[in-house]
Amino acid sequence: MPRDVVGQCRRTWRRIGVSREDAAEMAAELAADLDAARRDGRDPQSFVGGDPTGFARAWASERGVVPLRYRTGRLMLAVLLGVLPGPFAGMFAVFGLASADLAQVVGRDPEGIHSPNWLVALLFAVSAVATWAGALAAASAVLRFHADAARQTTVRVLAVLLPLIALGAAASTALVARHWNYPYGLGVVLTEIAVPFAAVVASAGAARTAIVRRSRPAPSPTEPAPHAMVF
Repeated sequence: MPRDVVGQCRRTWRRIGVSREDAAEMAAELAADLDAARRDGRDPQSFVGGDPTGFARAWASERGVVPLRYRTGRLMLAVLLGVLPGPFAGMFAVFGLASADLAQVVGRDPEGIHSPNWLVALLFAVSAVATWAGALAAASAVLRFHADAARQTTVRVLAVLLPLIALGAAASTALVARHWNYPYGLGVVLTEIAVPFAAVVASAGAARTAIVRRSRPAPSPTEPAPHAMVF
């Protein structure tokens, strides 16, 4: 039904922040187009490509009616969730190669299993690439969900920034650990893991804030400057 399609589009426009006036104008245009398509024998769902939500996001973006919001908190959470699987999978693979359980499975003496350096380096490299790709994919997904106008710019900046921040944080953590003669303990290990994560997530939030501030047009003298962040 055309009414159902228009209703789905209205809900999408409301979610991504389209103003009531723009949403009402677009809904009226869409309803008229759907009525014309129905008279021509076309199904309303086929008119919007079978995806009213995606159609609504794309149309709103093309018309430039989606407000550019910070969404820093959501982006930081997405980046955090995106980077988590890579490092833990890498650690599991590296330490799992030397485990007694693996030795028992392959029928080897646990003392006789030694992972070659090239394999350990390869696993860590794969983990690093997976971490980088996961962060970018998560950031892109959450911004795409909101039809964010600065999505591509944000992803490009993060693609360059995140590896540099991660390497710097990891190197700094290693230097601190070396200074304290590489102490052991659960708290130490968790701290060494948390510091690079925190640095990456914080840098993603800072980069997003800077991008939005730079992308937003300067307010006119008669309009108050927006200063409320949307999380």
